[in-house]
Formats: sequence, structure tokens, C-alpha cells
Amino acid sequence: MIPSPPPRYRLPHAPAPVSWQDEPGTADRPPGPGFWAVTRHTVALRVLQDPVTYSSLPGPGEPPLAGRLLSRQDPPQHTRLRDHTARALTLERVERFTATARERARTLLTRALDAARADGGVLDLASAVSDPYTALNLADLLGVPHADRRRLPGWTGPHALEDTTGYARRLIVHRRRYPDDDLTTVLAHNARLSSDELDMLVPLLLATGLAPMRDAAAGGLAVLAQHPEAYRALREGTAELGPAIEELLRLHPPLLTLRRTAATDTDLAGHRIRRGDRVVVSLASANRDAEVFTTPDRLDLARTPSPHLSLGAGPHLCLGADFARLQLRVLHEEVLRALPELRLAGPVLPSGSGVTNGVASLPVRAG
Repeated sequence: MIPSPPPRYRLPHAPAPVSWQDEPGTADRPPGPGFWAVTRHTVALRVLQDPVTYSSLPGPGEPPLAGRLLSRQDPPQHTRLRDHTARALTLERVERFTATARERARTLLTRALDAARADGGVLDLASAVSDPYTALNLADLLGVPHADRRRLPGWTGPHALEDTTGYARRLIVHRRRYPDDDLTTVLAHNARLSSDELDMLVPLLLATGLAPMRDAAAGGLAVLAQHPEAYRALREGTAELGPAIEELLRLHPPLLTLRRTAATDTDLAGHRIRRGDRVVVSLASANRDAEVFTTPDRLDLARTPSPHLSLGAGPHLCLGADFARLQLRVLHEEVLRALPELRLAGPVLPSGSGVTNGVASLPVRAG
């Protein structure tokens, strides 16, 4: 089955579009204040598209550094910084990575398949291919020097925010001194961005560009491995890869939830929401809303349109959406080329994160 989130982070997929959720304490976690769970697509859009009522600013109990990230800003500050980044992350810049991404995917697949065939015929498609593929692509985009790339795995752990904030400052200094054709260089030489603003942007791109992309790539492949007929249709060309990638994102969103805080008293789907209340959007539930998606639990490679929320919505729509789709397209094309069948060789193991929808292990037959 498709990996599911840990029980204490799983939100209800119930008829009620909004419901209050208590947060009882456990042996390793104190009780929380509770939150409003949003599980319907239309209500989720209402929350995500209204930053005036539902703020992205950090709430009580969140790390102090969280307030320095672009993802935890509201307009107009968020709009200004996002526009600067969007102008640097052009479609032309993204498309220049196609050849590099393809060569990387082929190299990783060839290496992993050769090693697997020499030792039992099983490879872990997540740890051996999709994880390093997405991490190194991001490193290229941001201009992370080769000597520093060993740091990448640590930027998806519990201290990612602290680690990337400290490293980003050094990377900005490095790219001012040694400019290159990368996103950090462009941002670091933008005279309209202050040092504090750069300290928001670059750590965000490092931390939030790594784990979600990793999990989207491995998660989509995990779904296909559990649906051999769908994989066969893609390989034979009877299904198109573009709509298929959107469907895989719908069924396996890389982020489990998006959290907002009510900035004022308001009404949401008939519930009185008070200023300061936390409002948590369940992306997995919204993506399977039967009022929006016909047969929502079914993998339908031809589903179109597919208004999933896996890349966000509203002001915080994923900045790297084009880069994410390019990486996914190239990776899937190369896996389809290299593997006549995508056969599981063991259970798909979830990462156990309560924030991202990760795949820790995806064992498949080498053929």
C-alpha cells in the first residue's frame, strides 16, 4: 500500500470539512493546544488563498528562526521577496538543467542496477537513485560547491532550519566572491535585497527545496511500483507522462499538511474560528475529496484537470514548481527506459516524519 503518515499526524478524511482536533500528550510529547483540521478541497483553498485571515507567521511554540523564512511570511513582505526569487528562477534557467538532470538520472540508475545485479538483484530506488538525484539537482541550482554536498542529507533532519540558516550565510559570501550561473549568485548580487532578506530566501530554498522534492520523487515511484498496469501503460506509451506526474503528486503529496494561524475571529464552514487558533490543512485529504475528484482513491493516469494542492495554492504556491515537474519528468523517463518492469522486492518503508510524506526505502527488482 501507499505509505501513510504516522498516526498522530493523520488528519481525518471525514464528511465534516472542518473539525476540531485535540492534541493529548504522549510519553515523549506534552499536550498541545489543539487545532482546526481542514479536510475538504474548497475549504482548503479558502484558507490557503486568504493570507489576511489565515496567517503564515509562526505561532506560539515554533522555533524563533521560523520567522526568518519566506514560507512563514505574509504579504506584502512575502510578495516582495517572492517576486525577486521568481524573477531569478526563470523557466529558461530551469530548462537548462534538463540535460544535466538526465545524465545524472542515467548515471545513478546504471550504477545502482550494476551493483544490484552483482549482489542479489535488489536495489533501493529511493536511497540509491531518487534521493541523490533530487539533492544534487538542488545543489546545482543553488550553486552549492562540490566540497559541501556531503552536508545535504543533514538538511532534511529535525535541525534543518538551523543548519541551513548558518550554511546559507557562508554560501552567499562565497557566491559574491566567486559568482557562477546559479540561483544564489543571482540573489546575492541583487542590490535591492538586504542581508536579512537574503537570510530568509536562501535557507528556505535549501531546506524546503530538498525534502519535499525527495519525497515527491520516491513517493511517485512507490505508487507506480504498486500499480504495475499503470507502469506498463507509461512504458508502452498508452498513457502520457505529464498528466501521470500530476496524478502521482495528487496521491502522494510531499507535504502532509500546511499550517496557518487565524489572524482574526472568523467563520469557516460554519465553525467559529477565534483569533490565534491554529488551522491545519490536510493536503492528502483535500486531494482525495470526492466532490472534486471522481473515484478519488483510484490511480487514474489520464485524470485531467487535476487541481491537487500538493504544490500549495495562493500566495505560497511552490516557487520551484517548474523545477519540480522537470525533475520528476526526467527521472520517470529514465526509470521507464532502464526498467522493463517496476517490481517491488519488499515493503515500501515510510520515513516516519510528521511533516513530509517521505519514503525511506523503496526496494525493487533489478530485472
